[in-house]
Amino acid sequence: MTNVTTQNKKSFKIKMILIAAIIFIVFVAILGYCNKDDTEKKATPEIQYPQDQTTLIEASKTAMDKAIKANNDMQKDSALRERSEAICDGITNLSVKDWIGTIEKIDLHSDGYAVLEIEIARNIYVKTLNNALSDKFHKTLLKPDTPLFDKVANMKKGQQVKFSGKFFKDNETCIFDSSLSLDVNLTEPKYIFRFSDVNPL
Repeated sequence: MTNVTTQNKKSFKIKMILIAAIIFIVFVAILGYCNKDDTEKKATPEIQYPQDQTTLIEASKTAMDKAIKANNDMQKDSALRERSEAICDGITNLSVKDWIGTIEKIDLHSDGYAVLEIEIARNIYVKTLNNALSDKFHKTLLKPDTPLFDKVANMKKGQQVKFSGKFFKDNETCIFDSSLSLDVNLTEPKYIFRFSDVNPL
């Protein structure tokens, strides 16, 4: 009886040692995976946006949040005015250089001109106008047989790019936005832009 009890105790100890060893191995494996993940994150540098791009993004996001929480159009209009003031205070030069974004749309208009839309942050866009009639004054559409047209033609939706160009002054919203309603203007702003250069990131 004593021998059986002793064997049971030894068996129990062995099982406990095995369990402890398995737990230790699993812990080490998890720790190693986490360290590897952190190393990979550190190895991938965070994209640094130009200051004026950050200003536009933050002003737009703040207005989005206020519009979502707004109870009426008066509150939404107030959010739009605050956004406009923040943009005007933060962006003194309508010509910008080396902004970063992701191509959302590349299209060819019926008259042969190209439409380009780039997302610079979630639901925030800079874009050309989409038809020759509305673009008569701003001239944002990409002209065929130009270096920029040919360069963009070799790009695709979802591609990250670095771009330069010019916004247009607007007395009401600081920079011209093509949105036709207050809600869309606040929650999905599309700032009209004349591209001077676009390059893969």
